[in-house]
Amino acid sequence: MAQSTMQAAHLAARFRAEDALAGNHTPAAAAAAARATHTMFDRAWANERADVEAEGALACKAGCNWCCHQHVAILGAEALAVQEFIAGTALEERLRARLPALIGLDAEQRRAARAPCPFLEATGCAIYEVRPNRCRAVHSRDAAYCQRRYEGVRDEPVDPTRPIPIEPVSLGDATLAGLGQALDMHGMSAETLELLLALAILQENPDAGPDYAAGGDPFAAARLVQPGTKV
Repeated sequence: MAQSTMQAAHLAARFRAEDALAGNHTPAAAAAAARATHTMFDRAWANERADVEAEGALACKAGCNWCCHQHVAILGAEALAVQEFIAGTALEERLRARLPALIGLDAEQRRAARAPCPFLEATGCAIYEVRPNRCRAVHSRDAAYCQRRYEGVRDEPVDPTRPIPIEPVSLGDATLAGLGQALDMHGMSAETLELLLALAILQENPDAGPDYAAGGDPFAAARLVQPGTKV
């Protein structure tokens, strides 16, 4: 994939996010900036997908959810988008009920516990419309490889056929960086957070969203510093 393609995706995400934030530093505006970034990723990936699949068909499909049992790295604006989406719904109550079993687990412990994302349903992702950028960017050509990773197999040699194509991941990094730049320009933190802990903070503290939008740091405890970080 050409460097110019990633640069274009980065700038498109940044400018759309800046448009959403212009003169409106509220949780709703930050959530809108995240959604705009997701739209830019979806468009960029749609343009590149055929070329990626020409090198090997993707195995991802409805019902395949091996990747939905791990920590998810997000930005604060993405957490606000998810919270906005689930507010006042059964999904919010489900999250509140399932969080206690997940809080305190690091990434390896969560995988060992086979603990799925609280938003995973038999039919797929319940927050698919606002799923984080990282979730959008991960694809695989080999579902069996993903299952082995889920089951804890870590010692197999690197597969030269690249089960996880790098192109959507690179596009995801580019668009997420664009969102981060826009947030930073408007005084909002662009630090990486863990999805569930960020959502727990939003549920526990009604002022967290407005505080973040005003330039505060309500998500400090949710920072995803390293793989062993506890949720």
